[in-house]
Amino acid sequence: MTDMRRVTVSLPDDLDRRILEMKKSNQFVRCSYSEIVRRFLDKGFEAFEAETRKNEVKRVDS
Repeated sequence: MTDMRRVTVSLPDDLDRRILEMKKSNQFVRCSYSEIVRRFLDKGFEAFEAETRKNEVKRVDS
């Protein structure tokens, strides 16, 4: 067993359906539901951090 913290998150039906549909694709067929959620959270954080850095650069340049 891994050393990851376990949490419970409630997802709206539309997000649940989208994750289940992704699981059918070749890219995610071998991934668990949890792994798909982890990957998308990670990508979301990367995008958020990139946007934050971009906005900080804009403020410095102003």
